[in-house]
This record gives sequence, C-alpha cells and structure tokens, in this order.
Amino acid sequence: MRVTTADRFAPAPGIFVEYRPESGPGEPSPVPPSFNQAVHLAGGGNIWLAAVFDVPGPVDHARLAAAYRALITRHGTLRSSFAPGPVRLRHPVPAVMHRLPGVPVAALPALLDERCGAFGHPSYLLGVIDRPDVATVLCAFDHAHVDGYSIALVIDDLRRLYSGETLPPTGDFVDHCAEQARLAVAPDDPRLRGWRSFFGPGGVRPPEFPLDLGVAPGETAPQSVELRMLLDGAGAERFDEWCRELGARPFAGALAALAHATHACGGPDRLRLVFPMHTRHDERWRAALGWFTTNVPVEIPALPDPAAATREAATAVRAAIALGTLPLGAVLPHLGGLALRRGDIFMVSWIDYRTLPGAAHHDAIGARHISAVGRADDAQFWFSRTDSGLALRIRHPDTATAGATIARLTDQLAEALTGRTRLLTRT
Repeated sequence: MRVTTADRFAPAPGIFVEYRPESGPGEPSPVPPSFNQAVHLAGGGNIWLAAVFDVPGPVDHARLAAAYRALITRHGTLRSSFAPGPVRLRHPVPAVMHRLPGVPVAALPALLDERCGAFGHPSYLLGVIDRPDVATVLCAFDHAHVDGYSIALVIDDLRRLYSGETLPPTGDFVDHCAEQARLAVAPDDPRLRGWRSFFGPGGVRPPEFPLDLGVAPGETAPQSVELRMLLDGAGAERFDEWCRELGARPFAGALAALAHATHACGGPDRLRLVFPMHTRHDERWRAALGWFTTNVPVEIPALPDPAAATREAATAVRAAIALGTLPLGAVLPHLGGLALRRGDIFMVSWIDYRTLPGAAHHDAIGARHISAVGRADDAQFWFSRTDSGLALRIRHPDTATAGATIARLTDQLAEALTGRTRLLTRT
C-alpha cells in the first residue's frame, strides 16, 4: 500500500466515470455523531481519504456499479449522513446507481472536494478512470465515514465484489457509535489517573510539536507533505527483529527513534504526543468501514542509549494502550473538556498494512491510500509498514521554517533507525 496525498497523485490520462447512488432524504437517527465525527464536523474542513487500485481495462461498468452498490449495502456508515446540528440521518440502500458522463482526469481534484463534503448525502465519490489497458478504481470518502484501516477494507471489498464474490454481512459503524454513546466512566475509575497525570488540571490541551514550524497559535498555512522511505524491506525486517529482542513492538521502537531525532534537533528530552488506537475489539467491527479510533496520550523519553530508549518507549506505549480502553469522549468530561490552541493535533500514527485484509494483493493491483490537501498549523506523522519497508508521511505547514525543520528531523530519524539495524548485525 502506497500512502500519499492528492497533490502527489498524478494518474495516467483517462476519463473519470462517476457512479452516483440514487438516494432520497434521510430519516433522523437517535444515534449522535461519535466523538471523532463531532470534532470533524465542527471543524468545517474538507478532509477526505481515498482508495485507489487498478483493474484490467477497459472496465466492466455494470460490474463495477454493482460492486459499489454492494459496498453501500454492506457498510451502514455509507448509508448515513449528517445535517447541520449536527444530526445523523439514515438512508435506504440505493435502488439504482447512476452512471454520470465522464470527465477528464484533470477535473478530479475539484470533483473530490465537491463530493466529499462533511454534510449532505452521499458524502463520497465513487468512480473509475477508464482506459483500454488498465483502469484505475478511485473512491473517496469524507473522513467521518472511514479511517486508515477502512481504506484497505474498501480496496479488498471492491476487488472481491468486482470479481464476482458475495461477501458476508458485517457490523455497522452506526451501531458502534450507539454503544460508545452509552458508555460512562466512573469518577473513581483508576485509569483516569493516567489521563490526569498527563494533562494536569485545566482541561485537555493536546501536545504540540515541540520544534518551530513558523506558525503561531491561531495561524495556519497551506499544508506541505514530506514523504520518505526510512528503511527498505530488509532494513525494516532487521529493525523489527531488533525491537522484538528488546520486548518492544516496532511502533515503540519508532517512537523512541523519533524522540531521539526531535531532541537532536533542539527539542525536549521527553516527547509528548498522542497516537490513534483502533477500537475494533469486537469481531463485529473487524471488517466494518468506519472511524474506529480513539486518541491516546504518551510521553517518550529521548534517552541516549537506543536499547534503553526502546524499552522505555515500549513500557510507555503499553501504559498508554491501557488508557485507551477508556474512550476519549467519555474521559473528557472528567478532565474539564478540550482546551485547543491549534486546529491540528501533534499525533503519530502507525499502520502495518501487511496485516490488513487483502494485503497480499496490494502490490499487484497498485493499491494506494490518498489523503486530501488542506491547511495545517502543526505536524502530524504517519508510519506505514509494508513489504517494501518502513515509510513516513509528515503533514506540516508549508513555511520555510517548517520545511527546514522537518527535513532535518527526517534525516535524523532515518539515521537513528538505520543505526538500530546495525546494532542487530553486531549481536
């Protein structure tokens, strides 16, 4: 799976054909938006995620339209929408998928932003770039309906549906939202101590990236993206093994290296951040599309010894995962609510795409995860582990200061990770 952004996506010429589900007005639902959805809807930004993969061309339009209708039938979140309020609406399975006149690929950026708004239904774009030899299936969804894991699910579902498979029913993310809304946290729950210890009194102020990015609180800039392959396939395997020998997962090892790199660039000796953690603990949600994540705080020490740093990071991540068993939305009332200074949150994500459904086919079908481009006021990091190695995508403000800072940090991080792989070869 290649993870990139809309401004880096340059498909071969072709005609984009859209499939539009026929949908009448939705019925109001008693299920409120999830915490993530509510924050997203309040932000008002145009944030979407796209799934892209190739099939032999020319495409069979009838089969692909049927596959898209089956995808909507299978996943309840695609039959829901939001009206201002926000109010959740529920929609029936579409009776018809309309095929719209094709448009040149050059029209895609505007079409993506138009179709994938947070409000209205459908808040997604379903289609294909048709060509005689290789057709490119492209579908994008407002972030309220999908997370990174969901993009791999979409690709696998559509690949199988297009080939004629019948998929079994799966859980409905709206049901998950209903369950989350009923959760309550007792004031004396011992897990709250960890949250209070991290944030202190006065509400939850998310950590901010500690190096200068050239934007003050309250300011934003156009986003820029740094894409870097940090370790090739063999190097990533050595890094994984080195972490295992220390009793750590590779994510913890990567966080330890990031804390070291940030400190080497003039940052603090302890790196405070949040990371997204999935909430697909019940088997019902394993194959369901939705935003099944919560955010968890962690503090990683920047120790000079790589082995000690990785062990400490592993301990910190395990403790943070325990905190994540309390959903953030249920925790906030006990901590005084959110106290935001910036629109973005300094976060570090890790996805091992090799473990997700359909991973064995990703290279053969050119699977890609593409994110929208917008404005930024903080740094956000996404590690991607694939058979090709360990890659990193960093979203940050497009300022001269941020560009220099992120480039230097990424160099330091790549050097730290490579150094750890050499430690394994000497043991």
